This record gives sequence, structure tokens and C-alpha cells, in this order.
Amino acid sequence: MSTSSSSHSSMEGIESPGARRALSLLFTIPDRFYDFCHLDQKTFFELADWIMEHVASKLSTNISIEESLFMFLDVVARGNSFTNVAYEWEHDVQLTQSIFLNVLNALTVLHESKEMDPEVPPFKQSLKARWKGARSLRPGRSRMDGLIKMGEDEMSQDGLEVNQEELKHALEALNNFIHEQADY
Repeated sequence: MSTSSSSHSSMEGIESPGARRALSLLFTIPDRFYDFCHLDQKTFFELADWIMEHVASKLSTNISIEESLFMFLDVVARGNSFTNVAYEWEHDVQLTQSIFLNVLNALTVLHESKEMDPEVPPFKQSLKARWKGARSLRPGRSRMDGLIKMGEDEMSQDGLEVNQEELKHALEALNNFIHEQADY
């Protein structure tokens, strides 16, 4: 009897609204997937696999790496606020920000562990084309302490202060990873 209740509770995790949304995005048509993530499905899966293999999650909740990546990309690629992302993925803002920081950490590890390919298009070029939510990375936009606000909604003031260099390195690593996968 306890076995069926434990398997039932694991099924509930799969049925969470965020997990359902992640699954629907994972198996959507390629153009819609690219519009959301700014990378293709194969690269997304390769990145998720790399992160699972090399970086331990710091989240106290059981959120899949795929859902976490989608939420991170919702902020940096689509330019959405944490309030909006939390609403769309049915999580609270604090958890949404924790998920963002967890992925930021994973991409920082990626940056530190892989050599950057000199053939990757310049970061400034991809910033405009790919990372709408990170446009505040332009020189002079950070404060004296090197922090910038990401995912801010003017009304709710829910932005998260992150280190500009760390975010830049994370996005450079992501650009590099995308470029490497395109070669295969």
C-alpha cells in the first residue's frame, strides 16, 4: 500500500503546472521552441544533459533542469519579469529567482570548464539578437558595485540584482555551447 502512495506522489510532481508547461514546450514544433528559447531543441537537451552531469542543483524543491532552463530563458531570452515568469510557471517569485540563480550558477560552471571558441560571434552581437532580457549588460549600465537588475517589473519591483560579469560569462558560455552544437 505504501508503494502505491509513493508512486502516486511522484506522479503528482509530473503533473505540476510548471512541469506540464515544460513538457508542452519540449514537444512543440521547432519554430515555436526556437522562438521561446532562442536555441534549438537538440542543443537544449544537450545543455540540460551537460548541466545534470556536471552541476548539482542548489534548489530545495524538485524542479527539473528542463523547467529551470525554460524559466531562465524566459527572463534572459524573452525579457520577462520574475513576476510574469512566476505567474506563467505557477511558482512564487522567490522560487523563480532561486531557479534563475541556480541556472546562472550552472552556466558559470560551464564557462569555467570549457574553452571559448574564437569562432563564436561577438557577445555584443548576440546580446541584441538573442538575449533580450540581458540588454542591461551594456557598458555603463551596472552600478559601481558591478550589479545589475534582471527581470524587473516596474510595478512590483521584483528585479534580482546579479553580478554583471557573472551574467555575461554565463551568457558567453551559453553562446559558445550553442555554437559548438551547431557544428555537429
